[in-house]
Amino acid sequence: MDRETQFATEFQALRALCDEATPRVERQRLMQSLNEHTFIEPEHQVIFESICALFPRGPISVAPLRLHLNNRGFPDTDVEKYFQPAPAGSIQQEHQGKGTP
Repeated sequence: MDRETQFATEFQALRALCDEATPRVERQRLMQSLNEHTFIEPEHQVIFESICALFPRGPISVAPLRLHLNNRGFPDTDVEKYFQPAPAGSIQQEHQGKGTP
């Protein structure tokens, strides 16, 4: 997989994890499949780690994610882009039952 495709796949996966419309069990599966993934974009790794920390506490939204990232030393991260709706054929459907993207 080329770098551009992997970047886009990682981004879509993170958007799916932030999408409260995605069933919680599907997001848990996606998190498990990404657990051993090596992200090519450092920001994606940081976002994923924060999502994993916040997920057990309830719904993930912009404010708690921003606060968590700020507390970890990443105050300037643009989190809003991870809450935009994923396009049709989103990552959870494409990689359902598969390993890391």
